[in-house]
Amino acid sequence: MAVIGSWSNIVFSVSRREIKTFDSLKWNFGAKYATHEVHLKDPILEFVGTDVETISFSMLFSAFLGVNPMTEINKLHNAVRKGKVSRLIIGKKTFGKNKWVITKVENQLERYDNRGNLLAAKANVTMQAYGVR
Repeated sequence: MAVIGSWSNIVFSVSRREIKTFDSLKWNFGAKYATHEVHLKDPILEFVGTDVETISFSMLFSAFLGVNPMTEINKLHNAVRKGKVSRLIIGKKTFGKNKWVITKVENQLERYDNRGNLLAAKANVTMQAYGVR
């Protein structure tokens, strides 16, 4: 099995039997500025810190790729409900200087069999950096 990365107990991996990877990863970061108005002049910007970093990506869970979609969706759901905090690692790279929390998961339940079993689903995951005080 080739492990691509992980966040908490969610492992991104590829093997002969199953494929659990992500797609369309976006990593956003920025800065915050205060604007000071000056009489009869252009406003002056002052750097006041960094914005909260966010990461978003999608995951396809399919029984045809050796994965139980509902099991994987439940892992994400439990992580959100418990406020799970963990490092996001992809390859040998840790993203950001802080750990991450999942703030939102949007699920598209795409395919069912004739018995109502979920066969394929897509999860869109949004994470935020978990700042340390």
